[in-house]
Amino acid sequence: MSTRHFLIGIILLSILPVAFGQNKKAPVSSTYDRSSLSVVLIDHPEIPYSSKLKDGIAKIVIPDKYFENKISTPSVTAPYAAGFIGPVNNSIADALNTAKTGNQIISYWYARQADGTMSADRFLERGMYNASDADVLNAKGTKRGVEALKDYGDKLISKSFAVAIDYTNLKLIDDSVTRGWSADVKIFLYKIIFDETIQSQLYNDLWIYSDDTPAVKAKKNADFAKMNFNLEYVSQASASVVQTESKKNKSTTSPPKTNDELFAALMQNGLNDCIYNVEKKVEDLKVKTSIYQTNPLRAKIGKKEGLAVDNRYFVYEYVYDENTNSTKPVRRSVIRAKKVVDNRNVATGSSQMSTFYQVAGGHLENGFLLQQSNDAGIGITLGVESGSVAGFSSRLEVNVGRYTSIPSLYVFVGVGYEEKLYTKIEKTPLIDQNLNFLRYELGLAKGFRMINILELAPYAGVGFEEAKNADWKDDAQFKGNLIKSLYVKYGANLALNVRYNIQLIGGLGSYIFTTAQNGEGDIMDGDVKAKYNDYFPDRGAGSFSFCAGLRVQF
Repeated sequence: MSTRHFLIGIILLSILPVAFGQNKKAPVSSTYDRSSLSVVLIDHPEIPYSSKLKDGIAKIVIPDKYFENKISTPSVTAPYAAGFIGPVNNSIADALNTAKTGNQIISYWYARQADGTMSADRFLERGMYNASDADVLNAKGTKRGVEALKDYGDKLISKSFAVAIDYTNLKLIDDSVTRGWSADVKIFLYKIIFDETIQSQLYNDLWIYSDDTPAVKAKKNADFAKMNFNLEYVSQASASVVQTESKKNKSTTSPPKTNDELFAALMQNGLNDCIYNVEKKVEDLKVKTSIYQTNPLRAKIGKKEGLAVDNRYFVYEYVYDENTNSTKPVRRSVIRAKKVVDNRNVATGSSQMSTFYQVAGGHLENGFLLQQSNDAGIGITLGVESGSVAGFSSRLEVNVGRYTSIPSLYVFVGVGYEEKLYTKIEKTPLIDQNLNFLRYELGLAKGFRMINILELAPYAGVGFEEAKNADWKDDAQFKGNLIKSLYVKYGANLALNVRYNIQLIGGLGSYIFTTAQNGEGDIMDGDVKAKYNDYFPDRGAGSFSFCAGLRVQF
């Protein structure tokens, strides 16, 4: 077995268990209520740009999916040194609780004033906004009508979270080509402890009523200050972010950003990416709703719930289990968002619906449960090519649908490797050459769902191929000891599901190779640039390849 075969085997053995294990043990709840967030910077005063981070945290925007609870202490001093790699979630919780972050969250929910008086207006208004069409229709059948929806606000308070965010390895990028910033970002998620006992204490002992005497009001105000609405650790997530811009940007339609604008974008993207990642782990943060219509596939969620094109949802049916005498969720399908509606308003009972497309599973029915299941949007393909161009190939692709609002749009980078024996290399005296061909390419693909388990993805890209031989040394013609060529590649791949995130791949591609180049530029044939197929006749304008492989999506 060759080293390459061994490495490919190791890669497959590494990624397949992860792919098969995705979301396998995740609990499924049938209810969803909108959560709220407060962002707190973990401040390291000793690091460069600490003051810049403290200024920037106030400009962070909470994603539309969440209510924002504004707090008066947007940063806490880090209880650990920058770069510390040990467990820190408990020490951060202590710092947040010492700063009475939970108290600030409760104060915002109830619009608490300096004199201690509070109001229910905000959580009643949020209860209305949180209500779904089904809630509205049910409420209309009660004596209180839609006013009953305001009661939903009370249960939202217990779904308040504080996001402690730490920007580490923050670096200024300033070279001959680009400028900007890079950082590693980590968030620690904490949930307020607001059970029935604490809620009762708030209303009975701390709420100031208009008929309270001045002495009672003063006591309740003092007691609230002594009260600790603590936060408990839930989860954490991380991301690496880079925000740069070319120094050559002279565009008038998209003018260059200032360094401060790039810094603000870095901070915002770091938060967004980390929240997207932590949503994979926390049940309260996963959107859940029912299928409203199956042809076309629709559900009553949209931008209000943070939905974006190609966001992934699992579909469950609740099935009766005779052994437990209860129902249990059974996954029936996997779907992705196709068209997202803007539903950022109070539900009326007739909200617009977003559409979805099915990527796995079978028959769906109205009422099946949809549960948000964020993925990284990354696919890795390993395979072989045969034909004019052959050998091992691999591709790393990123689904950019949620950024472009175009479903199944992939940006990919590919690498290929082939060993081939040439008895003669044209236009040279070289014979019996065992060459190594290395290809690397960049391209774009667009997937079209033929049926649920079958996707056709035409693609186009550009790349370079290098031909090398270990025996080529200081060759007068092949400076740099290689021959290379720019090429254009186009074709289409067909992906057949083995599992919703694992596919068998087969396809046909065509290569158009251009001029031959050595390590210092184009190779000349007299006064004319030599063509690549002048040396390798099988690598001309009509070279082709068949491919077969396995793709795993994360």
